[in-house]
Amino acid sequence: MTLFNGRYRWDGTKKDNLDPIAWFPGSYDVKILDCSIPGRKVQLLKPYICLYARTGEGQSISANPEKFAKRICRDFSLEIERVLWVEDLLTETDRYEVVSFTLTGKMANRAFYRIEKRKALDREVKMIENVLTYLTKTQAPC
Repeated sequence: MTLFNGRYRWDGTKKDNLDPIAWFPGSYDVKILDCSIPGRKVQLLKPYICLYARTGEGQSISANPEKFAKRICRDFSLEIERVLWVEDLLTETDRYEVVSFTLTGKMANRAFYRIEKRKALDREVKMIENVLTYLTKTQAPC
C-alpha cells in the first residue's frame, strides 16, 4: 500500500518547537510504501520502504538524513528503525544507498542514532525496482 508518493518540502523554519529538517528550504521526491501483509504470521523487520531522491531544489539532506527521517516518521506515524531507508542517487552505477539508523541513546524525549550508509544489495535493488514498478503499474510491490 502506498502511504505517500510525491514531493516532500520543508521551508527551513522552526515550528511547534521542532527544528527544521535543514535551516534552508528544500524538497525531495519521496515514496513510502507499506509492504506488510495483514494476517501474516511472520512480520517483516522493516515493513516500510522510504525511497527518496534529490530534486535539485534547496538544501540537500544526504550528508545528515537523521532530521529528515525523524520528520518523515513523525508525519506518517512510522518507527525509524522499522523503515528501509533508501536514497536514490540518480546515477547509472550504484544508484541506491541504504541508510540504517541504530538507536544509541536517549536524553529526555530526544533519541540519538548512529547512521550507517552502504550500497544496496542485489536483492534490495530488485525489491526497490519492484516498488517502482508497483508505483507505475500498481502491482504487488514486495
